[in-house]
Formats: sequence, C-alpha cells, structure tokens
Amino acid sequence: MSIIRQNIMESATRHFSKNGYAATSIQEIADDCGIAKGSLYKFFQSKEDLFIAFHDSQQKAFYTEIESIRADATLSLREAFVLETECHFEFFLNNKFIMHDIKELNASKGHFAPSFLRLRANLLKSTKEGLIRLLGEEVDPNIWDLVIMYNGIVREFIFLLIFENKPLNVREIAFYIVDRIEEMAACIVQKKTQPILQNAIMNNYMQCEMTGESITIAEYRTSLLENLLSTVKELSITNFRKAELSDAIALLQEELANEYPKSVLIHALLGFIGKEHELENIVRQLERYIFWQQNN
Repeated sequence: MSIIRQNIMESATRHFSKNGYAATSIQEIADDCGIAKGSLYKFFQSKEDLFIAFHDSQQKAFYTEIESIRADATLSLREAFVLETECHFEFFLNNKFIMHDIKELNASKGHFAPSFLRLRANLLKSTKEGLIRLLGEEVDPNIWDLVIMYNGIVREFIFLLIFENKPLNVREIAFYIVDRIEEMAACIVQKKTQPILQNAIMNNYMQCEMTGESITIAEYRTSLLENLLSTVKELSITNFRKAELSDAIALLQEELANEYPKSVLIHALLGFIGKEHELENIVRQLERYIFWQQNN
C-alpha cells in the first residue's frame, strides 16, 4: 500500500468512526491528508468507494482477531467461543457507525448493498464455524437454526448497548449467550428436532450473499424444491412412496413453470407432499414463497 493511500485510509478511519458516513466529506479527508481532492480520487473514485474500502479493512481486522483466538491452544473450545462472542460485541461497539449507517444508507439497496451483504454473510459463516467447533458435528443438521438464534440474541444486546446506552457488561453477556446456546443445542439434539433452515437452502443463500447479490424469490423456491427431492431420497419409506413423492414434486415444478400456474393444483400437490413429517417444514416454507410471489 502506498504511503498516500495509507494516509487516506487512516484519515477515513478517524472521520468515519467519529462522524459516520453522511457527516464525513471527501474534502475533509483530503485536507487532513494534506492533498488535493483530485489526488484522493486517483485512489478512490468516490466517497462510497472509500467507505467500502474502510469498511472492508475493519472486517479484516475483526476476522484476524477471531482467527487469533481460535489458534490459541491454551484456550478450551468454550473459552475460545466466549472470547469470540466478546470480540463480536467489541467490533460493533468500536465501529458504532456500522449500525447507524446500515440504517441510514438503506444498506439492502444501491451502491452499498454488495458490501453489507458480504458483511452479513461473513458474520454468519464465522458464527457457523465457531458453533461447530464448540458444539460438535452432531448439531450440523440444525446448525443454521442455531446460527440465526445466536446472531439474533447478539444483535438485540448490541442494539441495547449502542442505541439505548444500557450499562451492560459485555463479558457477562458473552457467558450468558454461550450458556443459552449450549442449552438450546443440547435440547435440539436430544429431541432430534427437524431443522427449519435446511443446509441446502442456506448454502445457496450464502453463495449469493458472498458475491454481494441478494437471492431472488425464484432462486429460493428452486432451492427448496431441490431440497425436497434430496430429502425424499433419504426418507425411511418404501420405494413406491418415494416414487410417488418424486412424481408429485416433478408435477409441482412443471406447474410452477407455467405462466399462469393453477393454485388449486399447487395446494393439492403441496398437501400430498407435506403429509410426510420430515417434509413438512420445507413444504411450509415453499408454500409461503410460492403464494407470496403470486400475490406480488
């Protein structure tokens, strides 16, 4: 990295961290670096590009810290995940602008969308890896449900700390969250709970998020149909019943491909497929997205 570019990034860190995106100007950063605004544009074509570069550098520092924690052989797996959870909190507390800017910039759309989608995907991926290390491979069928529950709990506590300024102790929160996740995981494994978020669905979702692209309703629907077919093959039922279900799914795919699919036929096929308990959750998700798409 050139000295000028490094100076720009350091100045951007100070200004964006203190003032956020909207209240920071390219002219302020250029003046802080002692260069003309035109010289800054040789390195970054716009304030948006500079903010994204700064945003990416903060993420890299965060994941470097996570890897350092995981590489520490003196820590037990539980101690490491507690520290990872603390690190998660510290990242957002030290970069409060991210939470504010995600809200203000309507991060799901426009120029910033790919960067914020990658941020979400990387956080989910890191959480998944950490939970598998902590809980073991036996939670793999339900891992995405646990990932979402963990991140949901963390997000709400972060909201209380940042937006409500609640005087909470981060270390105590981290221990509390890890305790609850271990309890939930043990209960899920003991009861052999059917997952809400199937691996096949989430892997497709993550692939889109990593490339900075939102998954479309049509892509998600296709992923659910593929997941139905793969699950049918694993069911402990007769080959005749498997053939019936596979035929029903094929008919459903054909009907959905029509310009004007028949709702009555779709309902009947979903009802037939959903009679298998193991397919019920997937059918409910598929039904929701099919009829959402038809009504929009």
